[in-house]
Amino acid sequence: MIWRIWFLAALVLAMMLGERWAPAGQDQEKPKAAEEQIQPPAAPQTPTAQNQQGPKKRNPFTGNAEAIAEGRTIWMQSGCNGCHGMGGGGMGPSVMDDNWKFGGDDETLFKLIKGDLPQQTMPAVFGKVLTEEQVWKIIAWIRSIYKGDPSQIVW
Repeated sequence: MIWRIWFLAALVLAMMLGERWAPAGQDQEKPKAAEEQIQPPAAPQTPTAQNQQGPKKRNPFTGNAEAIAEGRTIWMQSGCNGCHGMGGGGMGPSVMDDNWKFGGDDETLFKLIKGDLPQQTMPAVFGKVLTEEQVWKIIAWIRSIYKGDPSQIVW
């Protein structure tokens, strides 16, 4: 069992390093002008700032028992449990509570998994492999194991 955890950790590290140091000619982004490169990183948005942007995307699979079961399977097959355990955390943070760095609404979590949020620490490689439907099903499963304060729910 312990070898599986080490294998998953090594696999994630290899994917992260491979993405970072891809050989020349593999869809690498062209260098930007110097003035574009020296911009300070954007601060994570607070839930209040997020609410001012208009309605957020909602998960089409919320409450769908079949999709939730599929989401758990995708979670396991994709190796999410390698960092987040069965939701309670590990190398990565817990997904069972209401403590979300970038906000806990469906759209923000979707963007996090897909690798579309600046300053995120979760490897973006997962979002490049998973389809939108698979990501929504993972989110539906995450919502089904929520153990936080019901008054903090934002989805």
